[in-house]
Amino acid sequence: MRRLLYLGLWIISITIALLLHPSRIQSQPSVERLDMATQIEQLAADYVMQRERVGLIVGLYQDGQIRVHGFGQGQEQNVPPDGNSVYEIGSITKVFTGITLAALEQQGQVTLDDPIADYLPPTLQLAPDVAAITLRQLATHTSGLPVLPDNLFTEATDEANPYRDYTARDLYLALEHMTLIHLPGRVVAYSNLGMGLLGHLLERRTNQPYETLVQDLLLSPLEMSDTTIALSPEQQQRRLPGHLPNGEITSSWDFDVLAPAGAFHSTANDMLRFIQASLTERDTPVSQAIARSQEPQWDNGEDEIGLAWQISSFPDALTVYWHNGGTGGYASFMGIDLEHQTGVILLSNYSDWLMEDDSLDWMGLALLQSMANPL
Repeated sequence: MRRLLYLGLWIISITIALLLHPSRIQSQPSVERLDMATQIEQLAADYVMQRERVGLIVGLYQDGQIRVHGFGQGQEQNVPPDGNSVYEIGSITKVFTGITLAALEQQGQVTLDDPIADYLPPTLQLAPDVAAITLRQLATHTSGLPVLPDNLFTEATDEANPYRDYTARDLYLALEHMTLIHLPGRVVAYSNLGMGLLGHLLERRTNQPYETLVQDLLLSPLEMSDTTIALSPEQQQRRLPGHLPNGEITSSWDFDVLAPAGAFHSTANDMLRFIQASLTERDTPVSQAIARSQEPQWDNGEDEIGLAWQISSFPDALTVYWHNGGTGGYASFMGIDLEHQTGVILLSNYSDWLMEDDSLDWMGLALLQSMANPL
């Protein structure tokens, strides 16, 4: 029974829909209009009070300035985390995968409407609708692929680390036996499988490991040296331990072929460098790739999706480009407001979304709204 419970929890953690519908913001508790410092303190205090030994980071970019606030417990007892504390960022990784796709498109190595069959081993026996899925559809969650491959948990040997043992061979087997949940290009259905497959296809096209691709095309130009999949011993010392919602410390998540769906670690300082680059227009390849990834590729009349970016409009003329993330022991939210040139990054070492708790998402949105409409 315990095994089944854990399997169910891991499935919940990676199947919660990530689109924040504008109508939902009306049902959230209103936040009293306060100056930013007081509002941050109030929101963070409410969050930390409900979680034992949590380490929360709130990072903001506004008016060209970066601010990092740490709350709760960091690497040392009674010392809060700081901008160099290392967290798993989960599905924010997908944004890096989308930018890598955009960069390779700009280099002429791929086109968004290439079918996946052009990138996979020719010996694979794929159904015609699977073979015809495009890179654009993978990047916008419109591929028709399920959230997870059917054989993920049959290959997992550690329920608390479910992605570690899932290899390219397992991925190919799943694709050969795949039944799509809808026809490609018709419906948005969030898929870790699809984004993991996208990154793997980019590896195959370039003959470069996924992490190397992201480092070369995005992280190194932005000097994001603490954003990595494999941690150095020194970075391990700065990593906060992850917690289940009940406060138990849990293991890290490791990835093989599905790394492009959620494998990166980062810090608030690194993510604020990324946010600044996402807001600052410069004539550089990385800035152009970020801008391309933010262009809407799917529009259902309410929400838009770029190359992995979620794009949502809210009251007070606020449009947010965002993604959140969650692993076995961590939760995160990143959002930017292009019009007002602001951004936030929130990092927690509690897996809130195992309990369908979206506190970080609403905290991030509240801060973005306040920066867009200052007192």
